[in-house]
Amino acid sequence: MAHEESEEERRAFAQELGRFFEDRGLPRMEGRVLGWLVVCIPDHQSAEQLTEALGASRGAISMAMRLLQRANAVERVTVPGSRRHYYRLRPGLWRQEIDRRVEEAATVRALTADGLRRLSGTSDASDGDLARLRDMHEMYVFLEGGYAHLRDTWRERESRDHPGPASTNEGEQEWPRPGRRE
Repeated sequence: MAHEESEEERRAFAQELGRFFEDRGLPRMEGRVLGWLVVCIPDHQSAEQLTEALGASRGAISMAMRLLQRANAVERVTVPGSRRHYYRLRPGLWRQEIDRRVEEAATVRALTADGLRRLSGTSDASDGDLARLRDMHEMYVFLEGGYAHLRDTWRERESRDHPGPASTNEGEQEWPRPGRRE
């Protein structure tokens, strides 16, 4: 009985995360898959397991997995003794999110700086005309610095709390997780 309740709670969580990601532009099924892969036991699931757990069609799961793999959020793994394909969250996925935000903010900051440089020299540009662009530039300077600070603070915390990263298959660094044997 407790196991069934736990499974229902996991499914409900996956649904909620699906709605959260859908509100932010990701298709709901991809969000549900991400939610399930965050809480499922074991941490890798076959397409059949995902279909059953999420009450979705095999086609919907297949499409979601292709999109999530292209986004480097999910990876396909093998399980010794099984011919099935299994999927799990890519190690370091959430850490990559802050790196992506720093990079995006830096790109927009550079674009707006270039726009200000190019448009400030035009004869028809006044300070008022460039106010929107200047406001955007200042916001992205702020965001880039803020995201970089958050990233660096997180890395310091991880280094302090979990010294000695272990290697993953792709050469990325994966930090030990609580309760996991290294």
